[in-house]
Amino acid sequence: MGAFIANVQVWKGKPDRTSKEAVVEAFARAATGSGEYERAAEGEEGDRSILVAESDSWIGIYDETLDTQDVGALDRTAAAISRDLQTWALGILVHDSDVLMFRLHENGELIDTYNSNPEYFGRAKAAERRAAAGRAQKWKKLLSPGRKVTQLREAFKGENVIVDEKLLAVAALVGIDPDLAVMSHRYLVEDGQPDLLARCSRLSLRRLPLAPEVAAQIHLKPVDSSFERIHPFDGERWIGESVYLQPSFGCAVPLSRSIGVQLSGNALDSRVLTVHEQVHCWIHDYGAETWSMGKKLALLPPPKTHEHVLNGLIPQSAFPPSTPVKKKVPQRLTIQVNLNAQMENQGEGELRLRLTPQDNPDGGGERIFRYRVVPQPPINFPAGARPQDAPALRKLYNERVLFGMAVFDGDANRIKHIVPRLESWARRIQPLPTARWIAFSRGELESWEAQGPGVDRSENWRSAIAEFPKSPWVVVAAEPPANGPPVEAFSHPAAPRRDGFSVTQLAPDILQVGMWARRIRLTPDREQELALELRQTFDTMAVDGGLLQACIGRQDWGPTGGSLRDAATPYEEVLNHFPPHRLASTLPHRLRNFASELWLGPAMQTALRREEVESVAMLEAIGDAWHLTIRPGRTLAELESVLEAIRPRRPTTEEVLAMERTQTRTGDG
Repeated sequence: MGAFIANVQVWKGKPDRTSKEAVVEAFARAATGSGEYERAAEGEEGDRSILVAESDSWIGIYDETLDTQDVGALDRTAAAISRDLQTWALGILVHDSDVLMFRLHENGELIDTYNSNPEYFGRAKAAERRAAAGRAQKWKKLLSPGRKVTQLREAFKGENVIVDEKLLAVAALVGIDPDLAVMSHRYLVEDGQPDLLARCSRLSLRRLPLAPEVAAQIHLKPVDSSFERIHPFDGERWIGESVYLQPSFGCAVPLSRSIGVQLSGNALDSRVLTVHEQVHCWIHDYGAETWSMGKKLALLPPPKTHEHVLNGLIPQSAFPPSTPVKKKVPQRLTIQVNLNAQMENQGEGELRLRLTPQDNPDGGGERIFRYRVVPQPPINFPAGARPQDAPALRKLYNERVLFGMAVFDGDANRIKHIVPRLESWARRIQPLPTARWIAFSRGELESWEAQGPGVDRSENWRSAIAEFPKSPWVVVAAEPPANGPPVEAFSHPAAPRRDGFSVTQLAPDILQVGMWARRIRLTPDREQELALELRQTFDTMAVDGGLLQACIGRQDWGPTGGSLRDAATPYEEVLNHFPPHRLASTLPHRLRNFASELWLGPAMQTALRREEVESVAMLEAIGDAWHLTIRPGRTLAELESVLEAIRPRRPTTEEVLAMERTQTRTGDG
């Protein structure tokens, strides 16, 4: 997990005009002036903590509400302090070590912005990208003696630099203490920074109570989610399996105080399961359309009470600051509690989760999860499978989706050759005279009506094709007909809901093409036709050259691309493998998935003994690739054994560092 940093640095001036005490008082004036807070008594913990630390040229503000990664709150703080003290203030934000933002304010006005990856959260217009490039000239007065604007400009441009290092480079140019530049309130308090904490002044604020008539409106109600419908949080599980729960609760009005969290139930009492002591909470503000960063909670058994009751608290600081509502919505906040339960012993039991708002204890919400835990059935494929791999194993063994995926050298000519094959696949999965298609790319969704069969050659389809070599991923799917089979149960969010295809950039100049169809809609003859279409596509790719690997299989999974491109395949998950996306050196040599029909490029062939492979699989040379089909009477476990040399593995430290450098260069984490 990368770094999450948020702080505001206040310039002291030349000579020093601003002191740490003045910053503390300016912050207190801004916070209490809003009517939401009052200053807590000395020694009182309060509802909101602010730490202020001083260095030679700057004074850092570390407000725990900024840990929500709310850019609006960062701007409001920097604007208020710089206006009050008539100076400069710099908002700094790092998101998961993938994005670095600077927000420079002078006397209350935002005068410059910088974003290392403006399209991280979705497509940005050209004007937005230019505005986020940083204008080094605006920073001239802030530069340390001997530093030049050209150096800052180069630091902004800096390619092949991890954002954490870029932050330190800019901090050095303007004289911000490097230890303080990379801090947030959470890091100062939770990660044991005694030396830095000793340099901090502390301001504690108390949230003003809500009016009784407002507090009475606070009721936490369980929120139904499509994710849970397709991937239930409870039910039958294996001993040793880990279950990830994400229950959500909605509230129609903003909350001003903390929420108590309690876990109990006879599943804990009888040790059918245990719950990991660390729980994360996410807050979704529907009105402001923002998510706050996950807040880590510690669940501890209360003394001298029930042994198997776990209590925790979602602090008020986890909730997004009050912001103007952009649209009318029936529900303002959703509180999502994320926790891991480990199945320990055979048996049945309930796990109860209750959330109680301090604003209105009678307005709490509760969820009950019921489990039946059984021993793991015997499994001989994949080799080394364990009970905790149960979710991935279920995907491997549930033959819900027919899919094909191929990894290839994605130069422009090969992409042109792939397009007709995708159009042919589209006609196969959508044979109706009219259809509705959906294209998903760079965080944006586009849909259109097409004259079938297939996608036709509309402007929308040409636009999707143009994105193939440029976008990290493009997913195109057909809306199922209204009179088609009902949506069946899935075992994982990566399982496709619609038939479709994708093109995903795994590494520079290496693409993955995926095609899939849900088998519930297919007769045996239709399924044979689709499998033949996949086979012809991959044979053509092998003849054209540049095919690194491909497979055709049936799993509860599909190479859907999209935001799931960084998720491992089911086979990689079982092997506890760190997926090799964005790591070009690994992709030609290691299988991404495993099925009874495989294509292996030249790089994989060199690691294998042909006679051993042919003892288990029928081998046909197509172009420079091997096409393998498992022999009758042979098993996947036997095929896996002779392909041991090209099974996925964890990358070395050097490969991980190479991947991080590539991610930084391409701006894709």
